[in-house]
Amino acid sequence: MTDIFCGCSDLPHDRKAFYRDASAIEYRVGLFSPPKARVLKDWAAAAAESKNNMRSIWVAWQAFTHRPADIKKGFGLKLLPGESAANLGHFLKTDENLRVWTRIKEQAVNVGASRILLETPAAFTPSDANKRSLECFAKDWADLPDNMRLVWHPAGFWEREEAALVAQNLGILLAIDPLVDEREDLPDSSEAYFQMLGRHGLLDSYSDDDLERILDMAARFDDVTVVFRTCDSLGDARRLIKLSKTYVPNADFEFDDDDDEFDDEEYEDDDIDDDIE
Repeated sequence: MTDIFCGCSDLPHDRKAFYRDASAIEYRVGLFSPPKARVLKDWAAAAAESKNNMRSIWVAWQAFTHRPADIKKGFGLKLLPGESAANLGHFLKTDENLRVWTRIKEQAVNVGASRILLETPAAFTPSDANKRSLECFAKDWADLPDNMRLVWHPAGFWEREEAALVAQNLGILLAIDPLVDEREDLPDSSEAYFQMLGRHGLLDSYSDDDLERILDMAARFDDVTVVFRTCDSLGDARRLIKLSKTYVPNADFEFDDDDDEFDDEEYEDDDIDDDIE
């Protein structure tokens, strides 16, 4: 039987329904403007008191995964004397990145996360140099806290098969939207991470048939995190959770080769981490 942790990205307005029904939260606010420790600890306490066994995922700050020129939204790093923005991003082993990564791990611990999601931009291409940087980071200096895993969502030019092989070799979970191209192979692992970005475009919702397909794919793993980022992310998550209680996944499910288908938490400025600007 598959363990499914299902929820949405960032805390919705209906907190009561979220903590009652959902079992996963992806804190995307970490990518753009990480809050101070006291805010994160408050969120962790609320998640710990929720009805379900909440899985919390912290999205790593873009100052670590992106080069400065690729940061279009949110906040950058306040550089210390002697530091250079040219040394930030793309998993380069620099003093600047080491400092940012330490802060990211502290943030993940404070919010009670068991996963850190690394979202790389299109500029992080599948070049040999970038692959070496990611490998060096994952193997040599990620130094994760106990019981924490890395998740990676590469944007841009990465083919799923190539990214899955890199992730598997490094012991990283690959975040995918399995309905984007249903003919692509699913990752070969016991755990999966599904980022549902909208069936017909960003933020679009899902039909009941789509939710059944998600459950069919989830049944191929022992452990699956499903995070919705749609116009009604909590509603989609609640529908999937409800359906999972009665739906029997199709073990022989195959995709049709002819199938061509393809709110944020608010806080005050003084709640934002002092290390950003």
